[in-house]
Amino acid sequence: MRVTIVIPTYWRGPEEEGMRCHPELDVLYDHAAPLDGEGTLVSALQSLSILESSEEFTVAIVAVSTRPEIKQAVELKVESIMAQFDYDFPFLMIGPDELVLWRRRLTAAGFPQYDEFLSLDGYANIRNMCLLAGVLTEAEAVIMTDDDQVFEDAEYLNKAKQFIGGRQGGRLVAGVGGFCLQPDGSYLLPLNESPWQKKWGGREAINEAISAGSKAPRLKPASVLFGGNLVLHRSIFQAVPFDPQLPRGEDIDYLINSRFFGYDFFLDNELWVRRLPSQECAPEWYQFRQGIIGFGKERAKLLAKPTDPGLHKVDIESLGPYPGRFLRGNFHDIVVESSMEMASEYLARGMEAEANECMLNIAISKAGTHAGGNPLEGYIAYQRKWAEFVQLLPEIHIWSPETGSD
Repeated sequence: MRVTIVIPTYWRGPEEEGMRCHPELDVLYDHAAPLDGEGTLVSALQSLSILESSEEFTVAIVAVSTRPEIKQAVELKVESIMAQFDYDFPFLMIGPDELVLWRRRLTAAGFPQYDEFLSLDGYANIRNMCLLAGVLTEAEAVIMTDDDQVFEDAEYLNKAKQFIGGRQGGRLVAGVGGFCLQPDGSYLLPLNESPWQKKWGGREAINEAISAGSKAPRLKPASVLFGGNLVLHRSIFQAVPFDPQLPRGEDIDYLINSRFFGYDFFLDNELWVRRLPSQECAPEWYQFRQGIIGFGKERAKLLAKPTDPGLHKVDIESLGPYPGRFLRGNFHDIVVESSMEMASEYLARGMEAEANECMLNIAISKAGTHAGGNPLEGYIAYQRKWAEFVQLLPEIHIWSPETGSD
């Protein structure tokens, strides 16, 4: 089975120049590393050497910057890190230079309308570039991980390929999710004791889903996924893209979108990677805001009445404690209680501006509850265009292993 491992890596401006993450200047990612540091990418790449496989695999690196003005510097940084490694498997590097060239080739071939899929801004667009890496390398399966995850199980690749594309209870195993061990060796997320986190209950809900998924049997239907350890069969990554309407939670949303089109995900309790400690880049109120917007759009998609008769219905109750907790009718109440607690914590530290952002989160949640439009129909249109794009790629030749991006 031809496999491509894809690792997106996130970078911000140099620490010594004071280019810290800022919501008004940066596209914020949780653990974007400063350019004057090594980040965690070196460790992630070093860990590839442990993988045992009887078949060759390809590795694709997606270089992501938080600001337009540092894109070239980020690409050079990632290239310099990759140059430290001398592996006997092929590397594909996707950065801003490649995208410029690929857009030109799209235009030259008469298909400029598809250049929206060539973007490195936002989690969903980045994940779609990961899928595209699988398409371009003609992979039968894509393994998605992150630059703050490391492989420590030599049998990881063999386990990842064991079920993907096969049948489980008569159903195609289109996607397999694994677990991300915390630095202390636990599958479970460490609980945050702050009052607002207790009101929110997100980590508790995730841990409940993890606990259920970690029990026997080894493979079971999934209601939760982790983008840092995800295996996708080509039948799904060629047909189902990530939804750029959501600013956050793209992995869970991908599971929901896949169910709309009849694809099933399973959790494998023997498939694991380890998460490395990394520095948070985005402030809490901002991460929370992105989650509010994301859950609001997911709920709207689930409640929408699709005009496409071939679309499958996805029941909120089938989505377990997570994300199910945040897709029900009391979501805004949870947001209000959590935001009030978060604002109080900020005020206690003299951070009035941040407390005001918490109050704005309440307004955003309320507005989202009454928002018009149909995000499901918008996503269906995007999905159809993605499927067209993937089918056209063999004709366009925006990249090939022989020529790369030359």
